[in-house]
Amino acid sequence: MSEILKLQPAEAYQKVSEGAVFIDIIDEEGFSVVAYDGVESTQVTLLQLLEKLQWMEKGPYYIAGGFDEATGFKAANLLHHQGFENVGYIAGGVQAWFQDGFPVKYNVNGGCGTGDCSSGSCDTGFGDEDGMGGCGGCSCGH
Repeated sequence: MSEILKLQPAEAYQKVSEGAVFIDIIDEEGFSVVAYDGVESTQVTLLQLLEKLQWMEKGPYYIAGGFDEATGFKAANLLHHQGFENVGYIAGGVQAWFQDGFPVKYNVNGGCGTGDCSSGSCDTGFGDEDGMGGCGGCSCGH
């Protein structure tokens, strides 16, 4: 059985540029004061991720990031124990991402910072048919 990889931000960025799916885990209230930028991602809570597992393809490589390392690890561990073999998480979370020179977004009002809810889409690259259903933190329900 494969193992969960602890990825440095540069390693994670490289894998995303090669096609890995990036999942940004936000808190259970659906807020994210700071979010990863420079990579296509979707924002979900751990509970929302659990609810979406049945629709997710197991083939892609998934990278989980969160505010801290523990949050990303929890998401990667959840995926791993549900049969997803290609999973990793960002060592140090969003702070390490920023310290290594990668961009972040600051969300003044919290919640989804990955797109414009007024358009009806969070612009994450995931639609409902993709099994991720948008960012999971917007007031528009995506």
